[in-house]
Formats: sequence, C-alpha cells, structure tokens
Amino acid sequence: MTATLEMNKTADTTDTAKRQQILDGARRVFLAQGFDGASMNEIVKSAGVSKGTVYAYFPSKEKLFEVLIFRDRRQQAEQAVVIEDDGRPIDQVLHDLGLRMVKLVTSPDSIAYARMVVAVSDKFPEIGRAFFEAGPAYGARIVSAYLQSKMDSGVLQVRDPRLAAMQFLELILTGLMKPLLFASEKSTCNYDAETVVSSGVALFLGGLRAR
Repeated sequence: MTATLEMNKTADTTDTAKRQQILDGARRVFLAQGFDGASMNEIVKSAGVSKGTVYAYFPSKEKLFEVLIFRDRRQQAEQAVVIEDDGRPIDQVLHDLGLRMVKLVTSPDSIAYARMVVAVSDKFPEIGRAFFEAGPAYGARIVSAYLQSKMDSGVLQVRDPRLAAMQFLELILTGLMKPLLFASEKSTCNYDAETVVSSGVALFLGGLRAR
C-alpha cells in the first residue's frame, strides 16, 4: 500500500513538473511572438518536449494560452492584491495597495498579455473571461471585502462595495496603463505612479469617508 502511494505521488509530481515545463516554454514563445505569431511547433521546441506531450496536456494553442494567462495572472494578483488590515489608516493601506497594483499592471509582460487578450477575445471569448476573472475580477473581490469591513465599522459611508472597489482600481491606474497599452506613452504627458496613486486615493476617500 505504501509503495503504491509513493508511486502515485511521484507520478503526480512528474505530471505537474511536465505541465509547468510546457507552460514555461509557451510563455516565452507567446511573449516573444504574440498569440497569432506563436506556433505549436515553436512552443514544443521552447518547452523541450515532444508535440505529443504538449497535446496530451493541452488540446489546442487556444486552450494552452487560456490556461497560461489564468495561472500567470492569478499568481501575480495573489502577490499584489494583499490587504493586511493591521490597524493602519485606510489611506496608507490603499496607497500601498495602489502602488503594488500599478507595478503589476504596467509591467511589460502584463501589457503584452493584455494586448494579446484584447486581440483574440472576440474570436475566443473564453480567453478574455479567463484573463478578467484571474486579474481584474479577483482584485475587485479582495478590495471589495476590505471596503465592506470599513463600511461596517463606520470608517466609510455605506455604498456598493464592489462598485467602489472597481472605481478605486480605475482611479489608481489613470494615465498609467492605457498609454502603455496603446503604445502612446511617448506622445502623452505621463505622471509618475506615486503622484497618480496618491491623488487617486485622496479622490476616492474624499467621496467615501464617513462624515
């Protein structure tokens, strides 16, 4: 019985490692060549596995990309959207959160993923849904729960916490993400992240802080 369990455990570990190897190879190809430019042959070469192995885990390039962006986006969101309510003033908590979010969303890889997802979502809506659920929707849920706790304690006025969370996330990215997304950062007057986040937090709390 013990030997069988150990064999199964080893098999599961190997399976997980092989799957991750394919995803790592696919990430390199997608980020270098884009979704349309990436081919399964290039992914196979980058991952260092056989084509049969890739298809054993992922039935198509579209499904591979969907799984990759969900995993990457969720892992990044889980690291960035962390709120530790340790008694600090709400403006400090939101300010620190805002800076982490800006760093995540404006990173070169995040911008590249966003461009690819926007380009293919009309044809492959499941890819768009995976990206949205793993990133923006996840972040909104975390922030919404925090805001709800502050509304319950009387720090903030009672409002729709989910709507407020989405509005907060838009405020802290004002003028930072879209110029990068549309490759117009050199032709627009950009502000630094500290300025945008500080202003966004002040505007947000100015409309929600309990009086």
